[in-house]
Amino acid sequence: MNAKKIVISVVIEKTSTGFSAYAKEIDGLATVGSSITEIKENFNEVLQYHVEYLQEQGETVTITDFEISYQIDLEQVFDYFSVINKSAFAEHYAEMNQSLFRQYTKGLANLSSDKMLQISKGLHKLADELSDLTLV
Repeated sequence: MNAKKIVISVVIEKTSTGFSAYAKEIDGLATVGSSITEIKENFNEVLQYHVEYLQEQGETVTITDFEISYQIDLEQVFDYFSVINKSAFAEHYAEMNQSLFRQYTKGLANLSSDKMLQISKGLHKLADELSDLTLV
């Protein structure tokens, strides 16, 4: 068993019928689905088949040796999660100009890596706040 996890970057892209996803590091690992949840489920299955193939080739690897990093562009995130109010998110979580943020999410303005990190941190902050709640 490997001490260090093998990180697989899985790129998720919108298609006319749903989503597709592929691994950057391993040729042939790809799947499709109608939602991001389905993409994740399907990719886990594809990865399991890949691990079984590697084991048949004599490698000592298990599914737990892999870590999956799902990647999706900003425009697709806010298109898929359209229930998130972009202006409110920009102000409260990304802490940036609302108009500029809307331009980022529509692909109309170039997004620096610093701004992408700021937005990503905002999404994680929102997720953390929601995961801590229990409705009564």
